[in-house]
Amino acid sequence: MAGADKVMIAIAQTDARLLIPETANWQLLPTAKGIPGPPVASLGTEAVAFESVDELPQQIGSRIGELPGQVAVVPLWAHAHLRGVILLARKKGRFSSHVLKMLTTAGRQLALAVENSRLLADLQDSYRKLMDTQEDLIRAERLAALGQLSATMAHEIRNPLATIFSAISQIRKQKNPELAATLLDIAEEEASRLNTMVAELLKFARPRKPVLEEGALLSVVTAAVEGLCIAKDLPEGLVRMSEQSEEVSCVFDGDLLTHALDVLIDNALGAMENMPGNIEVGVFARESGGMIQVKDSGAGIPHELMAKIFEPFYSTKPTGTGLGLPTVKRIAEDHRGNIEIESSPGTGTTVRLFIQTRQRQFS
Repeated sequence: MAGADKVMIAIAQTDARLLIPETANWQLLPTAKGIPGPPVASLGTEAVAFESVDELPQQIGSRIGELPGQVAVVPLWAHAHLRGVILLARKKGRFSSHVLKMLTTAGRQLALAVENSRLLADLQDSYRKLMDTQEDLIRAERLAALGQLSATMAHEIRNPLATIFSAISQIRKQKNPELAATLLDIAEEEASRLNTMVAELLKFARPRKPVLEEGALLSVVTAAVEGLCIAKDLPEGLVRMSEQSEEVSCVFDGDLLTHALDVLIDNALGAMENMPGNIEVGVFARESGGMIQVKDSGAGIPHELMAKIFEPFYSTKPTGTGLGLPTVKRIAEDHRGNIEIESSPGTGTTVRLFIQTRQRQFS
């Protein structure tokens, strides 16, 4: 470098008080830990040449030992901060003014590189701290959600258990076979409700990983609706496909979407109980994938309840688990989509399930 026989590059660490050699074929004396920054800073911002080591500032020269020939000192300044120093030694010849100017320019570029490297390291450190903080927040949110879920679950389980225990207690006292049979039916019904609740909770707490495959969304939804109508023995025309439905090719898990449709149609049927009307299911293309729409003409959802519909265990049905819509929301998120609900009392409810998974997104 610049015809030098020996070169030493020392970089500031946490501050500029001590400059530590990083790259060198020229070592400091064994007793020296580094080069003090203040005497280097006092030399200014330009490269400067000294006729010998003896002419260097004493705090610098005493650390590098004896060396014949000229010594050039190149302070590394970036944004008014001393980031290090370059020391160059020549046994023969001199560092010309042209070479010193070149060294000054090179020193400024190296200082900027050191500055950028330090900024990058600081950024990476900040990012790691941010990620650690985010993980702590997620962990805290999960624990809070688990606590709330546990409290709600305990409350929901206590009700059917109390009914079962009460029925058993009454059965023991009864001598009437018919009344005992009725109480057994009640106990069995509550036990079945409890079993359903636990099964739904397990599905919600340990969801199946989606198996995404490319396919025709309309065909799958149509087949799912027909199968649900047969399984639920629904009257013909109560649930029908929209004539405006479009064929959409995207990536999805057919079983999960069928489960989501089962929940949405079951909710719609509950909202339309003892009311005239029908449920219309449609499939429509969107720029980033597809949308499944379930529209009913039922009672609608009161505005004050809209904020609670995705809360686990919240249900307006006497025998509902309150895990249906939270499960559908998770299925939508598994497909990189979301769920939207529009509803008003007396005007019915429209649920839109967005599936934002085209094949190109998984390539």
